[in-house]
Amino acid sequence: MNSIFFKVITYGTSDYEASVALRQEVLRTPLGLVFSPEELEKEAHHIHLVGFSDNKLIATASLVPEQSACKMRQVAVHSCMQGQGIGSKLVDFCESYAIEKGYQSIHCHAREYAVPFYTKKGYVPEGEYFMEVNIPHLHMRKVLSTL
Repeated sequence: MNSIFFKVITYGTSDYEASVALRQEVLRTPLGLVFSPEELEKEAHHIHLVGFSDNKLIATASLVPEQSACKMRQVAVHSCMQGQGIGSKLVDFCESYAIEKGYQSIHCHAREYAVPFYTKKGYVPEGEYFMEVNIPHLHMRKVLSTL
């Protein structure tokens, strides 16, 4: 695997469109869902972070600012690149960005199968499982270190 680099991208650009396509393929299509124009319109004020390898977008996530915290959502890694630590590096990049911008914590709605991943990354469950996009999720949070 060649080197991977991460960056923040702008809503509405070709990189953003590629990130939507990746999220659709990895997160939505397996559930029989598609993004609506209204859902994507709401993302105009989100922070979009992506990972590239060989000039190909292979990982994506979004951060939604919420006062002193931010919500990480739509974390996806291309299916042929999963299991190689890319998701972990993407989450690290999201956390570093959040710290740089002064956020004190980061939280997410983790799909049930992803809970062990987020637990290893230091996220703590809050509350009980709930249904979202027709599958179980758990709200998880991590307090960010500013050191």
